[in-house]
Order: sequence, then C-alpha cells, then structure tokens
Amino acid sequence: MALFGDIAGDDADAVARATSEVVRIANSRSGEGFIAISPEARKKFWLDRKKTAAISRHTNAFKINEDVVIPLRRMAEYTDGIERINIELSLRNKLALCDALTEFFAQGNLPLGKPADASDIPATELLHDRVTQAQALVMEVRAQWQGWLDDVEALFPQLQDHSLRASWKKQLRAPLQDIFTGAEFEPTMLQLGAIQQRVLKGRVWVALHMHAGDGNVHTNIPVNSDDYEMLQAAHGAVKRIMALARSLDGVISGEHGIGITKLEFLSEAELAPFTAYKAKVDPEGRFNKGKLLRNQELPALAGRAEKGDLINIFADLTNAYTPSFGLMGHESLIMQQSDIGAIADSVKDCLRCGKCKPVCSTHVPRANLLYSPRNKILATSLLVEAFLYEEQTRRGISIKHWEEFEDVADHCTVCHKCLSPCPVKIDFGDVTMNMRNLLRKMGKKSWRPLAAFQAWFIGTQSVGGIHFAHAMTNLSFKGQRLGNRLLSLVARRQTGAPPATVGTAPIKEQVIHFINKKMPGGLPKKTSRALMDIEDPDYVPIIRNPKTTTADTEAVFYFPGCGSERLFSQVGLATQAMLWHAGVQTVLPPGYLCCGYPQRGNGQFDKAEKMITDNRVLFHRVANTLNYLEIKTVVVSCGTCYDQLQGYKFEEIFPGSRIIDIHEYLLEKGITLPGVNDPAGNGQPGYLYHEPCHNPMQQGDSMKTVKALVGDKGAQKRPLLWRERQPGGVAPRCVDPGALSQGRRNPQG
Repeated sequence: MALFGDIAGDDADAVARATSEVVRIANSRSGEGFIAISPEARKKFWLDRKKTAAISRHTNAFKINEDVVIPLRRMAEYTDGIERINIELSLRNKLALCDALTEFFAQGNLPLGKPADASDIPATELLHDRVTQAQALVMEVRAQWQGWLDDVEALFPQLQDHSLRASWKKQLRAPLQDIFTGAEFEPTMLQLGAIQQRVLKGRVWVALHMHAGDGNVHTNIPVNSDDYEMLQAAHGAVKRIMALARSLDGVISGEHGIGITKLEFLSEAELAPFTAYKAKVDPEGRFNKGKLLRNQELPALAGRAEKGDLINIFADLTNAYTPSFGLMGHESLIMQQSDIGAIADSVKDCLRCGKCKPVCSTHVPRANLLYSPRNKILATSLLVEAFLYEEQTRRGISIKHWEEFEDVADHCTVCHKCLSPCPVKIDFGDVTMNMRNLLRKMGKKSWRPLAAFQAWFIGTQSVGGIHFAHAMTNLSFKGQRLGNRLLSLVARRQTGAPPATVGTAPIKEQVIHFINKKMPGGLPKKTSRALMDIEDPDYVPIIRNPKTTTADTEAVFYFPGCGSERLFSQVGLATQAMLWHAGVQTVLPPGYLCCGYPQRGNGQFDKAEKMITDNRVLFHRVANTLNYLEIKTVVVSCGTCYDQLQGYKFEEIFPGSRIIDIHEYLLEKGITLPGVNDPAGNGQPGYLYHEPCHNPMQQGDSMKTVKALVGDKGAQKRPLLWRERQPGGVAPRCVDPGALSQGRRNPQG
C-alpha cells in the first residue's frame, strides 16, 4: 500500500514539522516515509501515482471499475474486506491449478526428453512411481488449501500477514522438481510451468487506488474478456464489493457516477427521483431510451409508447455482447494476411486515461475533440473490429472503413509526444506509421500530388532534379507569402474559430490553412552543397581550416539530412561554420542523402528500409576509406534525423562513436555567444527557442543547453549569429575514396 500526499502551507517550518509527523506515523506502523524535497522529486512521486492506472495492462486494458465512497472512519474495514475477497479469489485460483495438474498427471503420457547419458530407457521405467508421488503431493497440498478456504474467516489474520501462504513455487514446484529431476524430465517441468501460467492468467483480484481524503475508492478488477469463468468470478466479486460498501454505510456512486453496470445494485428509493424526473421531461422516452430505468418503473412511459418502441425503452444489459479480439483473431483471414493484427495488438493496452491529450498537436478542443491519441485508439479498435466482422461474415471489407482508417492515420504529426505521459507506453506515432504502411500495401492510400512531389524531392539523389525542386519550392514559398499578405483578412475568421473537421477538409478550408501562416522567407537560392560546390557523389567532402587543423585533429561526421541541405540550406551552412570555428575536421556524406524517416513516416516501409541499407553500406565505405581520421562523433542538426540515425548502429560503422546534436557538441567545446545578452534591456529582440517534436538534445535539458549557449536574457538580432559564425574562406577538400592522395581544392573557395 502506498499513500501519496501534498502538504502545503505558508510557513515552511510548519510544513516540515507536519511532513515529519506523517513519516513518523508511517514508521510506527511498519511503513516507510519518503519526502520530495525538490520539484523534480515531487513530479516523480505524482508520476508514480499515475502509473497505478496501468494495473490492467496484462488484461489488455479490460477491467471492471466500480468506484464506491466509504466513510473515512471505516476505510480500514473496507480495505480488510477487499483483502479477504482477494485471499479467497487467490485460493480458488490455486485450487483450480491443483485440478489442472491432477488432470495433466491423469493422462499418463508425460512429455520426456533425452536422458543426459543418451541411453535409451523406456518411458515407463523412467516414470516408475513418479506420477503417483506427484499426484499424492498435489492432493495433499490441495486439501490444505481447501481447508484454509473453508475456514478463511478464522484464519484471515494469518493469511493476511502471510503466516499462512499458498505458494505454487514452494509447496508445489520445488517438490515436483525433486520428483522429476534430470534432463529427461525438463519437458515435463516446462509443461507444468505452462499450466501454472495458463491458470494464473484467469486469476481475479481487486485493486484499489483512491482519494484517501474524501473516501472515494476506485475498485478495479482486471479481467480477460474472452475468459467466461474469469468474468463470472469478477461479477461475483462486484456483488460482494457492493454489499461490503453498503454494510459500512458507504454508497455505490462515486466520482465516476452510477453507470449502467450499477443499476442492479441501486434500490428502488434511489431510482425513484430519477424515474420521476425522466417521466416529466421526456415522457416519450426519446433521450437515452431505457438507460437507468427498470421495466416495472415505466408504466406511464410504456402506455404512451408505441408497441415497436417497447424493446428500446426497456433496454438493459441482458443481451449485451462484445466480441473479443482473442476469440476472433485466430480464425480471421485478414488478421493473418495483413498487418492489422499487429496494429490491434499495439493499442490493446490503452487505459483510456486521456493523459496523452494535453501534449497532442492534433487534439484541438475548440475545433475538434476526435483526434487525441486516446480517441484515435478507440476509433482504430472499432475499425479493426469492423474489419474482422466483415471478414468473418464474408461481406467484403467496406471502402468506407478504409477511408475512416486513413482519416485516423492522417491526423497525426508523428511527433511521438504521446509516449511520455502514457502509463502503458503506447506511441501512437509508431501506430500511425504502421497504419499508413498497411494502407499503402492494401492499395487504399490516397494519392496526393503535393505529397508525392515532396516525397520525390527529399528522396531523389539527382542533382538536376534537386535543383529544379529547390527552385519550385522557393517559388511556392514566395507565392504562399504573397497569398498570406493578400488573403489574411479573409482567413482570419476561420483561423480565429476553426471549424470542426472530420475527414479531408474542403478545398476552401485547405487554401485558408495553407496561407494563414507565413512560410519562411529569404531562403538561399541554392542548396548548401551547390553553394560550396561539393555535389559530386564520387567524392567525400572534408571541411577543415588548414591553418588550425592537421591530419591528427579531431574529425566528426556531419549528416545534414534532406531538410538542412536541400531546402533550409542555411541550417546546414551554419552548422558547418560552427564546426569550422570549433577547430575540427568535418566529414560529409558523399552526395545528397536522406535518412529515410520521411519515407517511414509516410508508411513507405520498404522504401525506407532500402534507403537505410544503402546509406549504411555507403557509410561503411566512407569509414574504411577515412579510417585514419578515427571518427568518434556523428553530429546532426535535425531532430528527425537524430531519431532515425539511432537505428543505423554508427558505433559499428565508426567504432566507439556516438551521435550528438550540434548544440550540445558546441557546449562540450565551450563555444558560446559572449556579449549577446542585453542586460540594459534596450528592447532589442532576443532568441525564441521552440523545442522540436523530435528533440535531438539528449545529453541534458534542452532549455538549459540553450541558455548556456546564448545566455538567460536572450541574444540580439538573429543575423548576428550568422555574421559572427560565417565561415568566410572555407575551402572544402574533396577526397576521392579510390585515391586518397589525390585531393582537389574547390576553386570557388
């Protein structure tokens, strides 16, 4: 049991005394107390509290949640009552294990392995009387456990403090290992372990997490929806829990309301006010027909309803049924022939807690509530169920289902921010990429011209094609900025109050979305490689200052990525300039390359894998050619590239190397911007730091890194950074991998 609490006050000394008293009370009752003395520790404490919601992970997030409210003075009685229920459920599960073991031994033919001495000993001689000994052991242990269950009321204190403990490992497994000892009986012991795991999977227990201060108790029972006996045991536990709460002067409606599952436990007196109100405001039963109403409470409504409406009015849960993925997955062809089974499995642990919503960029409450990761997981699960149903009934998969599937996949920026707050660690960015890959493989992914052009631009290695695409992109940026100036007033109404969206937006709205924010201006007219004349893919560029470096100077491998050298080439140039000033040799990949993440993010897994393999082969060739440089550092200036390159295994390509972001590398070198702070506060603009979705700063807190580089008070105008760090006379030396001794200098400098 763990208790988390905040103790707050205006007097720090009084807070400290109160906190110490709480710890003293815990220590006096065989407990331990821990005090969070820093904001970071406090945050970690509450994060641990949030993780208690992950209790149902092992049952695919299916649980019965029946919160009740117990008077504080009787809370101890309630927890003792729940503990007794758990002990009884555990003992029943142990008895079921004994029955399963007895059935196993009764079959006679136990799985056997080859004896250690490789001699051929008949199975009957090997087993001899071992089966009889095992059966006697199981019967003896079962009788003991049954006796504890029969006398649980008197033995409860000993069972609660573990003076008496039903243990599979000590009372059954260890003696069975003594009986079935030797290599020939390893298959038998493995089978016994598998039986124990199968039976344990059906064990029911009740877990509590609560608001200790107000008596509201979340009573959770994780269950597997495809295990009928487990469900029945769970429903039986619910009945006992409700009776226990009533007996302690508690109520069965808590923070999460009444709910249709609690209807059978409500008294007539408790339902009467609601029934009367329902009859008054909704006499025809049009709103939520039959919900929280019993048949005998509806004479007035039934009299006014048409005969065909009676079934709807008197709806209850008697015939409710939800198909289980566990039951349908084995016989469904679509689960076997596509990746949809893996997608369903990747979201099955979702707890529906909604902790992902605040960090999601596609969850916009003022415009649409449908596209948070939680809601997209719900939608995905429903669509998978629809696929399975139509496949099983042989109706054929509806095109509409694929359209909805694509709609869910389209509403994700693949930023992976939902992973951190998720208590069961579901990354819907990865789920989205798998969904897009499935759509592509099934031929259901929509073709969009601009997206296709973008994919070609960042994936091609053709120098002429890149120049053409760069010019067209620059032209489109200028057109977008012009459209923003001309139509910003027209777009303001929509951008101020975004309309709710489902599916693809109409053309008008797409145009407004396109022009409502200005794209960057003043971009270089050429790519960074074109500006430096290092586009030839047959050469490996090495950029260094001949005045301050030698062949023995530290060398780094810089991977610019498609964005930093094809489109926003000032980023690649600035990075190379800073490495120049850091006094290191900078090795660049030969030719234009892409890390493969854009293709993977778009669901083109096969293309991404080919690109990754080709790149790794090329990098191995570079490493072998330039092994005299002993490269130990791979530098990136793009968070997306960092995310993808972590899977390249650079430590094997450049032995002992590491990947690091350019900013953290500069900080290691002690390079900062002195004198750019504006302590006088003369109103000059400073730097605005926006942490990217794929944050490449992994050595420490990114904001602390930025402050260490540019100071706490910000810097002056951004162009100063470029002017102060401009490489000036950088003269890249291009090395032919086939003839290292034949270098050529860039004639253009």
